[in-house]
Amino acid sequence: MIEAFVYPVSAVMKFWHWLLADIFTVSPDTAWVISIFLLVVTVRGFLVPFNWSIFKSSRMMLMMRPEQARLEEQYGESLDVDDIEAHEKALKKLNKEYGYNPVTGCIPPLVQIPFILGLYRLLLWMSVPENGRTGSNIGLLTPDDIAGFLQASFLGVPLPAYVSMSSEQFAALGTTSSEVRAVAIPMLISAIAFTTFNTFVSQLRSRVHLDWDAHMSIKVYHLMWWMLFIIPIMLGIVGMTGLIPIALLMYWFLGNLWTLIQTIILWWALSVRYPLEDQHIEHIETTRGAVTEPSASRRRRFLTALTRPWTLPRVRRENKHEKKTEKVERKEKKAHKKTVAKQKREVQSAKRKAEMQRRREERAAAKSSNPAAEPTASDEPDPSPSPTEPHPE
Repeated sequence: MIEAFVYPVSAVMKFWHWLLADIFTVSPDTAWVISIFLLVVTVRGFLVPFNWSIFKSSRMMLMMRPEQARLEEQYGESLDVDDIEAHEKALKKLNKEYGYNPVTGCIPPLVQIPFILGLYRLLLWMSVPENGRTGSNIGLLTPDDIAGFLQASFLGVPLPAYVSMSSEQFAALGTTSSEVRAVAIPMLISAIAFTTFNTFVSQLRSRVHLDWDAHMSIKVYHLMWWMLFIIPIMLGIVGMTGLIPIALLMYWFLGNLWTLIQTIILWWALSVRYPLEDQHIEHIETTRGAVTEPSASRRRRFLTALTRPWTLPRVRRENKHEKKTEKVERKEKKAHKKTVAKQKREVQSAKRKAEMQRRREERAAAKSSNPAAEPTASDEPDPSPSPTEPHPE
């Protein structure tokens, strides 16, 4: 399945190498290195509109929330069928006003992931062709193209080389472990730094755009803060012990640098084009405070208790009881929402059934009040043969 996405990506890389090596007469080694850079730029540049769509969709959701909250307060608990329909119509009108479509935020990732996987898979197969690819095409790249790629180097280090190679493998590539590490480790550290900073910037953006009424979203948000410390360690281990050739490190470095710059630019563009008004900021602070203030209050009580150790048992019991109460309240609130939603569906279903029954009765009444007329003598067919019909012999 992934191989299907290798074809368009390999076509882009083949085009750039042909343009550089054959048209601009760049040396083959340098052409392959630049081709990796241009490949990343081309694929990630192609995906920019989809990323903009994701950013814009989340921004529109944020800007609609104050009005959604007002509509929920006005119609949320009502089981009157007219109120339910008015609520749905108001939400549709709000979505149309802001140009928001729930599907818009789902499609771009489905488009991006195959291309990014294809890009990764292409570079991995080219760098390590013995993984079932020896002597065969990789996408649109021929064995001669792959052989030329394997002979290319970056800063004197072969593109297929990676840190965890054996001494025999280093010797086969005509390089040493120290030479590979001198190039790979700085790129690895930079790539990890970009990845970590990307996560940090995304967390800052999530702090603004997060739906603080969604408990699961809050859990993921808090988990990602812990991932800021875990991700660098995991990536460092993979980079130093895994099969990550120099070519893939270049992709990783360039891809994460691109993502960082793209995130900052798109976030700035959204802030300029769709600025938040006072009502949006007030709604964010109110919903965020309702979630974060109880936890902050418990932390303050605990820190205060540390200065008076004899109060620690009591403070711990109070904090534990408060957390348990909040958990119960969340469950009750969730259950209540489900009950109300179910009741609304039942009301709408009953109305639809009543409407269908009414239409059936109207059709039956119309049919009974207009019975089919009995045929009269003038309506009966003439038994004499038609002039055009031949008389029987």
